[in-house]
Amino acid sequence: MKSTWLSPSALASLLTALFAALLLASCAALIGPRDVEFPIAKLQQSVDKRLPFSKRYLGLFDVTAEQAQLSLPADQNRLMVDTNVTIALPLLGKSWHGKMAISGVLALDNPNNAVVLAEPKLDNLTLEGLDQTYAAQVSQIGDLLARQLLLNVPLYTFKPADLHLLGVDFLPTKIGTKPNSVVVTFEPVK
Repeated sequence: MKSTWLSPSALASLLTALFAALLLASCAALIGPRDVEFPIAKLQQSVDKRLPFSKRYLGLFDVTAEQAQLSLPADQNRLMVDTNVTIALPLLGKSWHGKMAISGVLALDNPNNAVVLAEPKLDNLTLEGLDQTYAAQVSQIGDLLARQLLLNVPLYTFKPADLHLLGVDFLPTKIGTKPNSVVVTFEPVK
């Protein structure tokens, strides 16, 4: 009966591979949560792709939103969106131009690996020359526009490199803000 022993070089290769596998496994067990910053400019690009946004409301009002400017108010975990808006009532030949401010809570959409805006709401709508006859309807339209423009729209979609590091899969678990960036905490999947 012939004995099959590994040659010294084959044994060394096998031990090196085994050591590397053990090292990676131990690193995976030691890696903890990590924070990753995403600049507001990345979110701005996503919103810019949705603009200009035009829609007819109540069968009467044509609304266009364009040129959004994003900001992150300090310690609020919210995103503010200021945009130019035009609301027209074509049947009467009237139109108004102005500014609209929308805000919402930054949230994680894990099934879609994205940062989204939850609970968008109209904070302010200022239109030049708007008379009180149409003010209530226009305010309702502003609330609808806020939801349709930003509710659960992916503002940033995580890249594979965001979700995988050193052989370990990560899941976003928490979101916060700094003055010019969104900070996402990723934790290893266990």
